[in-house]
Amino acid sequence: MKKTLVALSVFGLFAGVAEAQSNVTIYGVLDVGYVKETGRDLRMGDYDNNRIGFRGTEDLGSGYKAIFDVQRRFDLSDGTLGNSNTASYKGSKSANQKDWDGAAWLGFAGPFGQVRLGRINQIETEFIRKFDPFNQIGVGSQFYGLQRNARIDNTLRYDSPKFNGLGVSASYSLGANTNSDSIADTVKTNLKSKNADNDGYELGVLYDNGSFSATANWSRVADSNDSSIWSVGLGYRLTDAVRVSFSYEDTDSKGWKGGNSSYGENETLYGRQRNLLAGLAWNVGPGRLNASVQWDRLSNTRGATGWTGTKDAYRYAIGYTYDLSKRTSLYGNVAYTDYDDKDLGYRFTGLKKDSVTGVQVGITHKF
Repeated sequence: MKKTLVALSVFGLFAGVAEAQSNVTIYGVLDVGYVKETGRDLRMGDYDNNRIGFRGTEDLGSGYKAIFDVQRRFDLSDGTLGNSNTASYKGSKSANQKDWDGAAWLGFAGPFGQVRLGRINQIETEFIRKFDPFNQIGVGSQFYGLQRNARIDNTLRYDSPKFNGLGVSASYSLGANTNSDSIADTVKTNLKSKNADNDGYELGVLYDNGSFSATANWSRVADSNDSSIWSVGLGYRLTDAVRVSFSYEDTDSKGWKGGNSSYGENETLYGRQRNLLAGLAWNVGPGRLNASVQWDRLSNTRGATGWTGTKDAYRYAIGYTYDLSKRTSLYGNVAYTDYDDKDLGYRFTGLKKDSVTGVQVGITHKF
């Protein structure tokens, strides 16, 4: 009996240690509201993407940890996978929606920083969206780049420790071709039969000391016929309540994205895209006022409707988020987008409109 009690005590001690060393957190966002855009019926949609996630750490000793995060995205209005995010809505959801469309990775963290493997945030998107007051979501979002990817598959990513607010990130993503690092030059002349499956590389620098923030990024997108993106952003907190921001993003898109194209080089993905944004975030009362002005230019394009050359678009957005508590808030956003003509409007939205007004109201709860 005495041995049994001793064994139970030792087991309880080790169980307590193991529990102290491991930590798993369940978290998520619930968001639903109404969206009305020129040329579309009133619909239910989200502002902040609905998700449920599981993140955890295990203490390995000597300052090292095993870390993981898996995240499932869904539409609260009908319970289906994915999100009906207004900025990218074109009438239907992707047929390639993943079960774990959000982050899904495993890695290590320590004094060296952290290394992660799996489906991971694109560095350029993660860093540059911090300078959009609307965080690249909703009707007031920054224009999506032709090669924008919120997350990238088959990726190894390294993030350095922060040194006085400065951090460096880099990643490597496998292309679809598993026989070699890239398709042969002789094959590149016949893209209609292949998927332009180059590997991907990224490098990003982010600095934030509280009052001033800045970023610079370069990305060669995997499976894109060597398409690339570079961007810079600046943010400055004028007061504790007011922050202004500026960003510039330049995309060289060569007709492919994610190794997929409905026909050879996809003309709707071909061209150079430049975006300039000025933003304002202002803590007013129990919430935040967000506003932005944008200019977006497409040039050297091969439009599906036959146009080529250069065309511009402008977006003006304002919104307010009212905090009911630390977890629950109400929001209202309005944006007006002016396109050079209906062809450009169709390319961005799927609507034959040369201008679109979007209005969005709803509620968000975070847990």
